[in-house]
Parts: sequence; C-alpha cells; structure tokens
Amino acid sequence: MTDELSGAIAAVKANEYSFCKFISANDAGTTGAHQAGLYIPKNSQALIFDTPGIKGQNKERFAEITWFDGTTSQCCFKYYGVGTRNEYRVTRLGKSFREDEFIIIVKKRADEYLGFILSEEAAIDLFLKTFEIESDDTNKLIPYFPVEVPALATADNDVVVILDENIPESNASETRNVNFRPKAHILTLLGEELIKDPVMAIYELIKNSYDADAQNVSVYFNNITDKNTASIIIKDSGIGMTEDILENVWLEPGTAFRKPLDADGKRQIIRSPVFNRVPMGEKGVGRFAVHKLGSVIKLISRPCIVKYDPEGKAVKELLDYEINLEIDWQSFTQSKYLSDIPIQYQKNTDPESFYFKNESGTYIKVSGLKETWNRGMARQLKRHTVSMVSPKNDPVKFNIDLNFNNNWLDKFPDINELLLQAPYKLTAILDRNYNLTFEYEFKLANNLAAGTHKIKDDKNYDVNVSGGIRPLLRNYYENKGFDLDNLETILNEKASQPLSFGEIMIELYSYDLDAASLKDVTYTPDILKKTLKDQYGIKVFKGDLRVYDYGEPGNDWLGLDNKRVNNKEWFSNNQNIGFIYLDSETSGSLIEKTNREGFISNESFDYFRMVIEYILTQFRIERQKDRLKWMRSNKRESGSTSFTERVSNFVALINDAEIDDENKKQKLLEEASKIGSDYEKAQETLLIPAGVGMTASVALHEIEKLVPRMEETVDIVPVDQERIRNQVIELDDYVSGILSVLKQAGTKPVNVSESINQALSNYQLKLQVRRITVTVEIPDTDITVKCDKRYLVTVLMNLIDNSMYWLDTTYRERKSILIKVSKSENATSIIIADNGPGFKDSIQELVTPFFSRKEGGIGIGMYLIDTIMMKYGKLKIFTENSEAEVDELYTGAIVELVFNKNQED
Repeated sequence: MTDELSGAIAAVKANEYSFCKFISANDAGTTGAHQAGLYIPKNSQALIFDTPGIKGQNKERFAEITWFDGTTSQCCFKYYGVGTRNEYRVTRLGKSFREDEFIIIVKKRADEYLGFILSEEAAIDLFLKTFEIESDDTNKLIPYFPVEVPALATADNDVVVILDENIPESNASETRNVNFRPKAHILTLLGEELIKDPVMAIYELIKNSYDADAQNVSVYFNNITDKNTASIIIKDSGIGMTEDILENVWLEPGTAFRKPLDADGKRQIIRSPVFNRVPMGEKGVGRFAVHKLGSVIKLISRPCIVKYDPEGKAVKELLDYEINLEIDWQSFTQSKYLSDIPIQYQKNTDPESFYFKNESGTYIKVSGLKETWNRGMARQLKRHTVSMVSPKNDPVKFNIDLNFNNNWLDKFPDINELLLQAPYKLTAILDRNYNLTFEYEFKLANNLAAGTHKIKDDKNYDVNVSGGIRPLLRNYYENKGFDLDNLETILNEKASQPLSFGEIMIELYSYDLDAASLKDVTYTPDILKKTLKDQYGIKVFKGDLRVYDYGEPGNDWLGLDNKRVNNKEWFSNNQNIGFIYLDSETSGSLIEKTNREGFISNESFDYFRMVIEYILTQFRIERQKDRLKWMRSNKRESGSTSFTERVSNFVALINDAEIDDENKKQKLLEEASKIGSDYEKAQETLLIPAGVGMTASVALHEIEKLVPRMEETVDIVPVDQERIRNQVIELDDYVSGILSVLKQAGTKPVNVSESINQALSNYQLKLQVRRITVTVEIPDTDITVKCDKRYLVTVLMNLIDNSMYWLDTTYRERKSILIKVSKSENATSIIIADNGPGFKDSIQELVTPFFSRKEGGIGIGMYLIDTIMMKYGKLKIFTENSEAEVDELYTGAIVELVFNKNQED
C-alpha cells in the first residue's frame, strides 16, 4: 500500500465530508477549454458550501487545501449562478492534473482541507474497494460516515457501517470476514520490477544499513566471473534486527516502521537511536531489492538494544542471540499466495557459533545471481557507489567498502583531483528565509596570466532573493491559470512563508571542453575529459545519501542543454559536476518516488527547481564574464573592438604601408570603404526584423492570454458590454502595435508622445497586475525626432519591459517608472528611470550581445538599443543616479536616449 493511498484512506475515515473523482479532460485542460478549476457536481455541494447556491447569483469563499506532498493551495470555492451557468468549482488549486488521475479532497474544518492524488491503477482500485465504490460511481461525496451513522456490533465485535439510512434492516443478514490475498508474485514486483537495475538494488540495501545506524557497509563480490558459483555479500555494523523487527517489519511489505503516518496521513520522522539520523527508507519495500540481484538470500543478524548513559550518549547492549534466515525467491511464484509459502528462521543462542561475536550487525548473502558481471559493470557500480554518499559525509560515521576481489577497480580515477582542476567553482547556501550566501571563484592552474576572480561577502549577491525568484514564480502561476487579479497577493504570501524544502546548499564545478581551454586547466586533458564523462551531472543528496536518479547520464533534470540551445552563454549539462544538499528533516515536501527515480512532481519540487535555476543564472553570468576575459587573453576573440573600428584600423594600415603603386593603394582604400558601407547596410537590414520580432512577440504573448479572458466574458449571459468593449480595445492596441512595426517607415519626423503611448499600450495589463505606475513628463506633445518609428517603439518597449521585470523582483509599496522627455536646441532626450534594484554590471557588459540577468532573456535587448542609438545619437547608462535629472524617488535603473544625429529639418 503506497504512502499516499494509506494517508487518503486514513483521512477519509477520520473526517465527515470527503469527495473523489477521476480527472476529466476538462479538469486536465486537454480539451483546450478555458473553464477554470476542478468541477464539483451539485450532489457534492456540501463539501465546499454549507448551503446550496442561489440561481442568478454568484458566490465564493476561500480555504486552504494541504496536499499529501506537503504543498498548500490557497483555493477559491465558487458557485456560478449568473446567466445560463449553474455549477460549482474549486479554483486556484496550483496543481496540474493528468487525465484519469484520481483525486480525493477531504474536509477537516470549514477552511482547512486535505488533498490526495492517486495515479497507479492498483492504488485507485484498492481505495475504491475500501469504501465499496464502483469506478463509474465516483464524482460524488464518499459514502463513509464515521460520526453520525451508528455502528452495528456483531457477535465477533466487528463493526459494520450502514452506508445509506434508507436501506431496510434485515434479520437474515450474515456478516463474513474477508482479507486481501496478495499473490506471492507481488514480491517480484516490489523487488525485481520496481528496482530498475542491480546498482539501485545495492543502493537500497546500503540505505537500510544507513537507517540501521551502521558505521561501515562492506559489499563483497565472490567468484564474480562464474555465474553458477558467484555471490554478493552485504555486511554492516548496524544495530541488527530483533525477532520482533524481523517478524513484524522485515517480513511485512510496506510497513511504515521508520516514518509512520499521523492522523492526517503525513509521515512522522523517527530518528535513529545512535547517530540521530533521519531515515532514508520510508516505503517499506527496499529490502526486497535483493530479488533484483539473485534468487537465494541468506540473512544473519545480531541485534542490540540502545540505551543512554547519564550524559545522553547512546550505548549498545548486545542481545544474546542471532537470527538466521534463508529464502529462495523462486518459490514465490505467481500461482501461490504469500500466506501459502512458509518462511522459517532460526534463533541461534549458541555464542560459539555466532557470526557476529562481539558486535551487532546484519549479513546478507545473495546467490543464484541473475546477471553475469564484468569489468565495465564493476566500474559503473564503483562510480555509483562513490556518488551514493554525500561528499559532505564524514567517512568515520558512514563508510562504504566495495570489493570485487580482482583487479577490476585498479586505477579508478579520483574525482577530487578533477574538482580541484575546475576553472569555475560555486558554493551557494540559501536558508529557509531566502537569504543567499554566494561564493564564486575563477582560476586557471596553467594560465595565471588570464587572471583570477573571486566573489565572497558581496553585497550584490549576499541578499534576500525572494524578489529575484518572484518573476519565475509569477510565470509558473500564470501558466497554471491563476487569476491575474489576485496574483500579487498570492506571490506576497508565498514570499512570506519559509521554503517548504528547507535550507539548500549547492556546490558546482564547471569546465570548458575545447582543447585550447583544457590546456590552461590540466596537463592531462584526456584523463580530465574521460573522468568528467563518467561523473558529470548535478546530483541531489538528502542528508548523507543521494536521491537517484538526478545527475545520472541522460537526466538533464534542470534543462541545461535546452538553455544552451536557446542561449549560447549557458553551459551544457556535461560541462558540470554539481552537488545539491538538502536537510533530511526539513525537506519533507520533496518526496521520493516509489521506483526511486527522483522526487514526485508537485509544486514544492517545481519551486525547488526554480530556486536552483535562479542561483545557476547568477553563476552563469559570472562564468560568462570570466570566459570572455579568458578568451581575450588567449587572443581567441578580438575584444570589444567594433567592426567599424576594425575597418578604420585597416584603412590606417593601408595609408601607413609603403605601397609604390598608387592605383593599387587607392583600390585597397576603396574596397575597405565599400566593406564598411556594406556592413552598415547589412546591419540596418537586420536591425529592422530584429526590432519587429521583439516588439511583435510582446504583443502576441499578451494576445495569447487575452483570448481566454475574452472567451470567458462572452460565456456570461447577459454579456457584460463594458467589459467586452474594454477587452476589444485592449486587443486593438496589441494588433495596432504589431501593424505599426510591420509597416515600412523609413527615417522621418516621429512624434515622441505618440510613440511612448504606443509602447505603453502593449503593457497596460502587465503594469496593472504588477501595480506599477508610469509617469510621463513631456513639455510639448508635438516634440518629434527624426528616426524610423519602428526603432523608437522597439527601444521604448525594451526599456519599459526591463523596468517592469526588475521592479517585479522588489517588494515595494510603490513601484514606479518615469519617462521624461526634454528638448534642447541640438538634441532631444528621453529618460527612462525606475525605482527597482538598478544595474549590477558594467556598461560594457550591459550592452554585450547575449548578456542578460533575466531568466529566459536572450541578451540582445540592450545591445539592440545601443546599436540603434548609434545611428541617431547615443545611449547613456547612468552608473551614478545623482547625475541624472530625475526625482530622488527613482533610485533604480536610469538610461537616457539622446537623439542628436541628423536631426536637422
């Protein structure tokens, strides 16, 4: 029985109102419909409202659903009664469902609910059978009444619950007791088919040793090249198993021994007695991993009990017996029931014949191996074994010894040497309250001339980053269909709560793999590349042990390769070795899947990835800066010299050269001039579609979100004419914005005020939702500048978009953008200022192509603006805000567009 299934059954039995349904296509959103939330039929109204809704009126109330994975949803219960609608829904669930998943919602109190999602068919069937529900009779309240319906006691003191008060009582009824009768084959499913490979099988057994407070675990492979006589021995120095543990825990699949369920169906953590460890096993199936390795198991265990001395120190007291058990898994065939297969064990009380003479522990020998092992498999297992234990683990407290009794593991590469050679290193700690500690180092062992770079105790990085993560979270909720009107409140509430997965620590070691770079890093590039190929990936650890299969080959769980495709300044997954550390006790919202292939996908896991993504973005920015400097130092890139400057330098070289033939010299000069002219034309040709594309993409993105809102509006009867009129006007603004930049314009006088209004019209909803005010100061609405209008609108939209993004990362009562226009005799100036966090980087870096701190940004916006303004004047970026003529309110980013070239009438 899965944890979530057990929790759901317990919750339903402990509370009055519970509801269940299979997720429909509409609920999952696979039909393309835009109905919001989970549909609740009228027969289940009591789940969410005390009284039925009144036709012709809408009503709503708010409540909190706590899901089994630990996440919470601030939900809105709604009744739609206006017009033709007459239905109940639960909205703002903050969950994405798959069609045919099974959802259970339990009402604990008026504003407090529990939620469960079952995906596996077996778990769903068991739930339905528990409450005697047919699969086609769901989508209603669960007929179980633990309080109000009286129980009928039988002669055997069993309790029969009457499900419907209208069912007449019968004097001739007979009650019979039945039980689930699992086939013996279920142990094959739990072991051989649930554990994906022998490596994971050994990992599960090592986890059991860890939970048993072992200091040492030894894994021996005997006669491993001969499948007929080969065996695997796993021996640990843990506290062993008593008779009671063997009978009532080890031989009971799914026993919640180490993490039992509480009344709400949540896991309680019971720390180990000796080392105070948070147990890694919680499903109760890991012990059956031996079935994946071989067909016969021999188990010997010497137990101890743990007592505490007056100082509170744990003291082991050996018991006077050993347990001996042998199981042949081949006897557990599909045709037999588990109860039909007797299992015998011996309790050995003869100290002379004890395997464990003076210590407690457990010995497991697996024979009848199912795979023939080879050197490649052995080295693969060694790699996995090395990565099973956190690099932060103290080997004195927990150590794994792997021995094949041959030379298969000779000259196994040491990962520590590889980590020392990494040119880019990151150590970051984020506490539960979003406070970041960020340390970064760039250093080349073989090229000190390239310089070094360290970041430590930097006020730009060691800050509270709840604001920085906010745009990622906003995008996440928007994609899930949350109401935009209340999104600010939801985001503020999220930021005020501690991280559900506790404190995290990240260590990252990053490399460049081209031959020239590797020479600056190591004298043995081939060994580095080979070791990196074996060890790359970003792994996750809970406590001392690893969470599989993050960091495994092919599991690019953070999407680094896709980021690299979209932005060349990102690094690929295979360029990194990383470790993410979680605290076992406070990361309970991140729940491992039963098949040991990562965490269950829930909101907490999605948020965990967002946080990692944010931190890696900061690392990527510093890495990119140092990479460019490194390349320039090796003369692999010509630095920041523009193409125009190169042409000028080339002309100077021609003039300085001693060329006797004046005709040849003149032809060279003419060709150089032609190259420069052709470049300017090509640049202008490319700038127009680049600007058009960026401008149109903003408008199209807003239209994509507007259409569902318009569909919802026209569904309401009678139609709210004012509302639909405003939405049509909004749509017209977006379309006009696209058309205006598609139309060929050319250089001519452009009205500045109209261009500002056009740029702002594409952001009205965003500005409103983010509660950002925009102030436009212009002395004369007839002011014009000579340019291509498409360029001006593109530049303004990019700067407004930047201000909105960075203002969204702040928690201020007043968020403001200023657009200030001024005109002098020789120039027209447009200042765009905000009160956001301001610039962190140098001016040169800000206008470098593909440089961006925005998550998902491609880094050409400021470069495009700078290039456009070179044509008409200049872009001025203020590093000292006091130099700008703006109100002291605007303490963030300030830029000025100066139009002073070719502006004569």
